[in-house]
Amino acid sequence: MAINGLNSYMGYYNYQASMNNFRLTQALSNNQRFMQAVTPVSRVSSNSGRSTSLTSSMAFVKNYSSSMTDLMNSANALKSSNQKGAMGDLVVSSSDSKVATATEKLTVRNIQSMDIDVQQLASAQVNVSEGVKASEKASSDMNFTVGNAASSVNVQVSALNSDGSSKTNAQMLKEAADQINRGSSNVKASVVQKDGVSSLQLEGRYSGEANTFSVNGQLGAAAGADAVKTEAANSKYSVTTGGKTTQHESYSNDLYMDSTRIGVELKGVGKATIKADVDPEKVASAVGDLVSSYNSSLKLLNDNYDRGTGVDRQLRNLVQGLGSEQSLKQLGITVNKDATLKFDKDTFMKNMDKNPSLTKSILSGPGGIADRAFNKGSAGLNMRSSTLIDGDLAGAQNEYITNPLNAFGSYSRSGAYAMNNYAAVGMMLNYLV
Repeated sequence: MAINGLNSYMGYYNYQASMNNFRLTQALSNNQRFMQAVTPVSRVSSNSGRSTSLTSSMAFVKNYSSSMTDLMNSANALKSSNQKGAMGDLVVSSSDSKVATATEKLTVRNIQSMDIDVQQLASAQVNVSEGVKASEKASSDMNFTVGNAASSVNVQVSALNSDGSSKTNAQMLKEAADQINRGSSNVKASVVQKDGVSSLQLEGRYSGEANTFSVNGQLGAAAGADAVKTEAANSKYSVTTGGKTTQHESYSNDLYMDSTRIGVELKGVGKATIKADVDPEKVASAVGDLVSSYNSSLKLLNDNYDRGTGVDRQLRNLVQGLGSEQSLKQLGITVNKDATLKFDKDTFMKNMDKNPSLTKSILSGPGGIADRAFNKGSAGLNMRSSTLIDGDLAGAQNEYITNPLNAFGSYSRSGAYAMNNYAAVGMMLNYLV
């Protein structure tokens, strides 16, 4: 027997099997169930019944890794061992800026507190001449010296202009001040005018008892400038730290503490506390970031828990929480009904001010909230990737087996004899009926 060039019994057998395959394909192309089953790279989840693609599975693994990394980074910013984090980036402050201000000169490494008691500020010597009417004509020349043994300047001012006319007192004082300021003495000069009256003010460039000066010679319109109005003085203050008080004296109001790491400027007599500590605002912001990262990770896991056993395990790990209700309350954190967290900055700031040691210990101490969050993120990041989508993989494998075209394809690759005519017809009837 010969059909279409196929001679022999086996040729006819193969022909009939091929025709049955072709007819089945035509029938299935009009069947709605078939069209759903052969959607490219898609599967029906055995757990939720929602459609997911293999591309989606890979995207989830990437998002999962990013989410766990964000959780670890947010937690690490609050760990006490992280010198560059919110708990390691110390700032200095003063309790009373009218007494003293504090600035960080070099990186401050240790939390500390110093009480400063200012008894006297350092001051520079000030001399002020007697007031003269600014518009009146000068009665005599000026020829005097200002300074000390180390540096001085000689002031010479004629009472007459180049045309022979008389200068005013204001002109004389201004020229004297200009000569002093151009000189190399340790004195700076200025002309003070009020209600038509002028005077020459001389002030030492540096404060402290060692930086005095004298005025000698013919003063003219600057008569009285040799009298001291304000004596040069050293600053006097005490510092108490660790229960020990030490007395200090300096020629300046600009001081250094903590091995020059902290700069302090004395502003007035009184008491103030200089602190090197964490910035509550920065820490509060970091806690807010941690809560946000935790909630984001929790949502991602909850929305995809059926993808794999690893996701389910990490979800259970996360919902166990970051600490006791009392500990979280100290940080201004409460747990919502859906296991997400809510952060109240005002409560946190209040507790940081009221009991900073306890608050920082709960947050960043060994086994604290930051450590717990970091370890949970690390555990999630170390999860085997295959366990994150083993549910997806199982669903995809089940789809391949149950898809009739895949079944026919497998038989075709095995050869025409792998599926006889009766098997082909049986599969077609099983699917369509």
